[in-house]
Amino acid sequence: MAVDTRRTQLSAVGRYGWDGGSGTTWWNDPAEGLTGILLSQRMAFPLTSPLYLDFWTSLYQAISD
Repeated sequence: MAVDTRRTQLSAVGRYGWDGGSGTTWWNDPAEGLTGILLSQRMAFPLTSPLYLDFWTSLYQAISD
């Protein structure tokens, strides 16, 4: 479990969740009423992979339109 304490390109203050091994990620953003879960089952899933970045970017774009 982790809690974001500063804003970055893909996170907001107060967002919490985790990035697991084998390509899993789960985060909840209470300020946006948003929960995202990605289960890809890819070993050595880097947090900078296109799949990870596209997933979170698309999720936040969907609620900002």
